[in-house]
Amino acid sequence: MTTFFSYNALVSQRSSGYRSTTYALAELIDNSFDAQATTVHVVLLERKEEGKRRIDEILVFDDGTGMAGDVLQGALQFGNTTNTDLAVTVRERRKGKFGYGLPNASLSQSPSVHVYSWQNGAKPMYVYLDLQELKQASSIDIPPVKAAAFPPHYKEVLPDVGQHGTVVAWRRCDRLSHVRSRSIIDNSLTILGRLYRHLLVDGKRIVFSGFEFNDARRTFVRLETVTEVRPSDPLFLMENTHIAEALWKSSHGPDATAPTADHYKPFSVSPTNCKPTNIRLEDKCFSFYFEWLGQKYAFEIVTTYADLRLQKPGIREGGNTKVGGVYGDKERQGNISFVRADREISAGHFGFYKPSDARHRWWSIEVRFDADADDLLGVHNNKQGIEFFYASRDRSSLEDPFNKFTASLLEARQQLWEELTGKIEDARKDAFKRVKSQHSKWDAEHLSGGGTNRPQVPQGTNTTKVVLKKVDGTRPQRLPERHKLELLERLQEKYPDIPKDDILAAVNSLDQALVRACVLYAPSEASQLWSFTKVFDFMVVLINTQHEFYSRVLSELRASGQEGALSAMELFISSLAVEEERVATNSEAAEVIEQFRSLVGIHLHSYIKRLPDNLAIVFEATADDDEDQQ
Repeated sequence: MTTFFSYNALVSQRSSGYRSTTYALAELIDNSFDAQATTVHVVLLERKEEGKRRIDEILVFDDGTGMAGDVLQGALQFGNTTNTDLAVTVRERRKGKFGYGLPNASLSQSPSVHVYSWQNGAKPMYVYLDLQELKQASSIDIPPVKAAAFPPHYKEVLPDVGQHGTVVAWRRCDRLSHVRSRSIIDNSLTILGRLYRHLLVDGKRIVFSGFEFNDARRTFVRLETVTEVRPSDPLFLMENTHIAEALWKSSHGPDATAPTADHYKPFSVSPTNCKPTNIRLEDKCFSFYFEWLGQKYAFEIVTTYADLRLQKPGIREGGNTKVGGVYGDKERQGNISFVRADREISAGHFGFYKPSDARHRWWSIEVRFDADADDLLGVHNNKQGIEFFYASRDRSSLEDPFNKFTASLLEARQQLWEELTGKIEDARKDAFKRVKSQHSKWDAEHLSGGGTNRPQVPQGTNTTKVVLKKVDGTRPQRLPERHKLELLERLQEKYPDIPKDDILAAVNSLDQALVRACVLYAPSEASQLWSFTKVFDFMVVLINTQHEFYSRVLSELRASGQEGALSAMELFISSLAVEEERVATNSEAAEVIEQFRSLVGIHLHSYIKRLPDNLAIVFEATADDDEDQQ
């Protein structure tokens, strides 16, 4: 009998394009939550193979309603789904729809998939798909469902299975993205926290645990502590999300320093609890509808931007802190996310902005929709993305106007994409304009002496501070008072426009941190790019803001918040200064080194003067290009 599926087709499904094991697990978690599960346990079992530990089996266990025998019989069949009524799927906000998730995701990670499901306290019913057996039998028939007890070791690693539920087992795992359970868990926490943020906030739970088989005891022993997935909200409107840890460390941890700690404290409750750090842009939070063939499709857009205390936590580059790094990680995944039935489907920039400007991290947009809009947006059947992309509204004059009663799917898609593009673009522009306006106002008040606030001592990035402290260590004691006054006098000469009290506050902050060195920016008429001053056992590396290299390169990096490149420059200059100080054992050596530094500065100035005028574009990724895009 000829079938529409062959053994080779099953094998081909192993390369179905899941980004990682985490995304394959998400397909099973979708099914669990559709089955009204409250908690999903992901259990990773390691065994030693040739002396090396590796994950051999993964169990996904839920406390959902379980499956009746006839439903279980088709659970591993490609394209078989119980969600055949789209209206019910939308009303009950089900995640599954295509019928590919369980077999497709499972085969992508292992060649042997086993499913146990039970209801009303009955003995589990069981079905499986094993590629090796199918090849040997030259068959692609699904074996009949039968009652079966759990393998003995399941009782060692699973919690109480209760009156109903399902266990999916991936055995002989051979295509995992990581071979160790800790790596799988660490990679999954943030991803699943983001994908299921809405459900986790509503009380759903995803719990990871790891075990290793002990050959001597012939049993599994706990390897990893139980780890629960926490919400990861790219809108930063939810409480108690994963940013709580960074907020706590930056406001209460050993590396917490003023003034950033004081700005973060209002948002930090504990290492796992926090308050929202973003603000809704209410004018750009709205619902809209698209009509086609007598049906109305609902969409909701939510737009947010970071509280100014996060963007500018007492320093100019808030993106350079641990908290700013969380926002940077969010931006790298994408500021625009599409959420279907409370589960994120896709995130990215979708052609709406160029990710090179670090200020983009401070805004976010979420588009919510239901499963009935899948075809219009082009949702992938593995729920890892959508086809939607920025659609220009410049239509050919030869095209007919959109007719919502007769339009084809292609025409409806084009129309929706154009309308959705306009709404997202409008929200994006307003959010980014808010961020840029706040930055400009803050800079004017704090860096140029204008406004009611006074300018502050411009320091190096937070990354530079942390690295200097880790590499060079800490001072054994605070600066003696006379040395502190000596440093204050030297800095007053460098910053005549900054009030003495503000300079003293900066000196006290650096002194309290017990660092051995720091980077400051200060103007100098000298030809040198950098110089240093040492008081007691504390070194201040001064970068000359009047040097061409600063105005053409470093200032652009500072303005655009490109922490990595700027920190590398600061650390390179710091290393030169530290080594200079070490070899300058007498006045003659110090004079030679200073002369050498001056010659380097002059030569570097000549190089920079001959760079093309548009070099700054590399660093700026000018904000205005967003306004003119497309």
